Amino acid sequence: MLRSKVGRSNLLVLCCILLFGDALGFYDTAPHIIVFMVDDLGWNDVSFHGSNQIPTPNIDALGYNGIILNRHYVLPSSTPSRAAFFTGLYPIRIGMQGEGIQGGEPRGLPLNIRILPEYLRGLGYTTKLIGKWHVGYHTPQHTPLHRGFDAFLGFYNSHVSYYDYRYSYQNMSGYDMHRGDNPAYGLNAEYATDLFTDEAMKIIQRHEPPRPLYLQISHLAVHAPIESPDDDHRNSNRERFKHIPEVNRRNYASMVTRLDESVGRIVHTLGNRGMLRDSLILFLTDNGAPTIGKFRNWGSNLPLRGMKYTLYEGGVRGVAVLWSPRLRKAARVCNELVHITDWLPTFYSAAGGDLKDLGEIDGVNQWRMLNDGEPVARQSLLLNIDEVSRTEGAIYKSFKLLRGSIEGGHYDGYHTIREPSWIEHVEHKKNEPTEVPSYTETVLKSLVSQSITYHLGGPVTQPSTINQLRQEATVHCRSNGSYNRFTTCNVTECLFDINNDPCETKNIAQQYPRIARELDLFLEKYGRNVTRQMKVPVDWLADPRRTNGTWEPWMTPGEMLYAYNMAAAHLVHMAYCVHIGIILATIAWNAFI
Repeated sequence: MLRSKVGRSNLLVLCCILLFGDALGFYDTAPHIIVFMVDDLGWNDVSFHGSNQIPTPNIDALGYNGIILNRHYVLPSSTPSRAAFFTGLYPIRIGMQGEGIQGGEPRGLPLNIRILPEYLRGLGYTTKLIGKWHVGYHTPQHTPLHRGFDAFLGFYNSHVSYYDYRYSYQNMSGYDMHRGDNPAYGLNAEYATDLFTDEAMKIIQRHEPPRPLYLQISHLAVHAPIESPDDDHRNSNRERFKHIPEVNRRNYASMVTRLDESVGRIVHTLGNRGMLRDSLILFLTDNGAPTIGKFRNWGSNLPLRGMKYTLYEGGVRGVAVLWSPRLRKAARVCNELVHITDWLPTFYSAAGGDLKDLGEIDGVNQWRMLNDGEPVARQSLLLNIDEVSRTEGAIYKSFKLLRGSIEGGHYDGYHTIREPSWIEHVEHKKNEPTEVPSYTETVLKSLVSQSITYHLGGPVTQPSTINQLRQEATVHCRSNGSYNRFTTCNVTECLFDINNDPCETKNIAQQYPRIARELDLFLEKYGRNVTRQMKVPVDWLADPRRTNGTWEPWMTPGEMLYAYNMAAAHLVHMAYCVHIGIILATIAWNAFI
């Protein structure tokens, strides 16, 4: 009798799980997690933000059928953003908050910090990385295969050229493309965006769907150098972007188009392999576009102020969308605060992991907010504290506090690229015999939309909703003539109301002293726990001429000690100078005095 009651009880529990499990977010299998992390893409360079210059139908389709993250914050440059993404920690915790790692610079993510692929592999995931690494490679233990990835095809440094995969820094130059731990010498002619796309498609085609896959495609695109695909001379892209007179911006548009096509091809492959229904896809940029200055790529962050390297919205409010059939509340624009550190706990939660495994981190689990529209997960975030450049910033709800600027505020303005729009070009083409599709038609005909329709059997977001979401995702600045007002934060701190003034035109610190003071205290709290950046010179022993013309790890484990205070850093610096010789020691000493 007891056994019968227990059996009926278990049956009842099973029925409840079957009936309500989907509603509660329970699934038989962990999702395949696909991350497109792109490089230096501007806010104004995707058409779902209202731009009419460069159409991005596949990326847009992910957003319109998923969630457009309109307040997704990143770090102002590559290495800090990637460090935050992998660790769930603000970079100040591990001394990674400054400039990106340069070729030959002996530093990287501390080896005692577990990172995202290591956690996911502990849940049974196969983990693959394609493309950019840029979080350290001075010892073999700092490279991807030793940090939780099962496979790697990509480059170690900040960027490479798109066809011959070379990277140069100061007087050093060499090949930087690796498969696993070895140089991929046989690869030297395919356009990098296509190379990484083809590799991702092969991985998906060979993957056994019952095992969850973590696949990160960290595209080189659209980082400088400006190199558009060679075959653009023979296809419609040259004609498509005739409305852009600036040749570099036109080539940049072709690069963005090839990036958008990459998203479509990979999503289509997931569908063909029967994996799309169980996939969670994130598309994000590591920081804003560098419209001017070093590594300029002619990207646009308008109407946002600032660009890469700055803590203004143009530098740290990054393009991001999330898509999955598992999202119960999709086809919407999310204006809640999301930070790049949040993806570690969010993915880990979605994969069925216990968040206690992650220890104390700065990222918060956003899965319930994203999946169900549950209450807000975070109300504040640290943008950054850089003790070297003396810049810092934080956000509380709609208020944002900034202090300091780099290079005298050179990058802090509204960097305008005033070009005719794609829509104007389309309107002109309508007078010609060839019919040109409308914006919504282009989105609905994209590979992403077609894959969702064919492989999932459900309708995609319809034109009326697309237009509504696009309007909601478009940032509108003040129209009272204050758009071009320039407020410097070099001398005094700046407080902005991002909800009402997203273009940061008016410093309201004097009007809201209490809010400014609360954010001051917030920054002071984090400032007391900053791990100082390691500032060591480039090691000339990393010169590729010593390793068959290839950028490779050049140090053994333990050869370089990490120092996180000024006195220890000085001692390590001096020991390092002795190690590499009298010449470099002399240079370092001259730098100190």
